[in-house]
Amino acid sequence: MIFTEINSEELQQFQKENNHRYFFPQSAEYNFMTNNSNNNLKTKILAVKENNKILAYGTFIYFQYKKFFYKVTAQFGPIMNYSNIELVKFYMTELKKYFAKDLRVLSVRVNPFVNEKYFKDIEYITENQDAKKVAKILNDLNYIPMNADLFRNPTLPPRCIFSKSLDENITEYNLLKNISQIARYTINRTIKEGVLVREIDIFNENDAKIFDEINRATENRINFEIRDNTYFKSLKNNIGEKARYLISYIDCDQFIKTTTETIATLEKERDDLKEKLDQGKVNAKKATNRLKEFDENIGIWYKKIEKIKELKSENGNIINLSCASFIESGQDLIYFTSGAISKFHRYEGPYAILFHMMKYAINNNFKYFNFFGTSKDFTSETASDYGVLQFKRNFNGNIEYFMDNYEFRNALGKIWKI
Repeated sequence: MIFTEINSEELQQFQKENNHRYFFPQSAEYNFMTNNSNNNLKTKILAVKENNKILAYGTFIYFQYKKFFYKVTAQFGPIMNYSNIELVKFYMTELKKYFAKDLRVLSVRVNPFVNEKYFKDIEYITENQDAKKVAKILNDLNYIPMNADLFRNPTLPPRCIFSKSLDENITEYNLLKNISQIARYTINRTIKEGVLVREIDIFNENDAKIFDEINRATENRINFEIRDNTYFKSLKNNIGEKARYLISYIDCDQFIKTTTETIATLEKERDDLKEKLDQGKVNAKKATNRLKEFDENIGIWYKKIEKIKELKSENGNIINLSCASFIESGQDLIYFTSGAISKFHRYEGPYAILFHMMKYAINNNFKYFNFFGTSKDFTSETASDYGVLQFKRNFNGNIEYFMDNYEFRNALGKIWKI
C-alpha cells in the first residue's frame, strides 16, 4: 500500500465506477468547486492505493488561520472500509507523516465516516464495534477527540444526521404509507390546496430572484445565514444536474380551473344519482346519504375557490410558498437547504417539495434520503434545532450518529489556542 495525493479527475472516475457511500464534502465535484472558487479555500485529496487501485481517500479542506497558517479538515471522511483495521491504521499513520512536513499546518482534523452508534428514529439501539476499534487506533496514534461539531465550530461537520433508508420495498406508490400520519395528512392537504412544485433555473433572472427572496425572508426570520445565489450558481456550474433547486407555489388561475372541473364532475355524478333515486333504481337510504355527501363536498370545493380568489386579489396569481436545494451525492439525495414564506405557512410548501423529491429519489435508485445535519442534543426540547428535527422525523427516518472529529497538532499548534 502507498499513501499518495490524487487529483479530482481520478477521484471522479473512482466514484463513478464504485457504488459506495460518501457525502458531498468528499465528492470530486466538491474539490472542483472549492479549488475553482474565490473563497480562499483549497483542498487536497489524500488516498491509499494498492496495485494502482484506490482503497481509501479523504478530501482535506485548508482553512486559513492568521494569514500564514492552516487548519486542515476532512468533513465526513476519510472514506474507507473501517472494518479493515490494517487499512485504517496505515492511513491514519501516513496522514500524520504527510502533514508533519508542512509547518504551516497547525492542526489536522479527521471525521471517520462510520456510525459510532445505531438508532431507530431517535432511540438508541447499540454501539458499532468497528467504531470502537477505530477509536482505539486513533487514540494510540495520539489523535485527540474534539467533542465538537458544526454546532460549535462551522469548519467541522455535524456529528449527527437524520436520514431515511429507501429500501427496495418503498415505491412512489406506497411512499405515503411509509411516513408518519402527520406527514401523510399534510401532503394530501397540499394536493387538495393546489400546491405545485417545479424545478427552477438558477441562471434565469426571474427564477433566481424568487429563490433568493424566499431565502432572504427565511434568513431574517430565523436569524441564521443562508447562502446567496452566487453560491448556488457556482454549485450548479460545478456539479450540474447533481444540484437541484425547487420552488413550491400555487397557481390561482390553474387551481380555480381544475377545481371548477372537479365541481362539474361531482355535480354531474350527484344529478345522475338523484335521477336514479327519483326513478326508484337505487336504495333510497344509501342514495340519500350519498347525495348529502356530494352536497357537502361540492360546498367545500366552492369555498376553496372563494379563498383562492381572495388570495389572488391580495397577492397576485402565482403565490410562491417555499424553496429548497438538493445535492445528489453517491447513494444519498441530500436535502441541503430550505426556505419558506411564513405568511403562507398554512399551505405547507416544504412538505410538497419533500414528497416530490422523495419520489424522485426512489425512481432514481438512491439508497438514502438525507435530511443532513442535526445536533447531538436530539432528545431535548430546548435544543436549537428541536422543531426542525421533529419536522424531519415525520418522514420516518433514523439518526445516524458518526464518530467524533479527531485532531492532531504540530508543535506550534499545541502551544497556540486555535
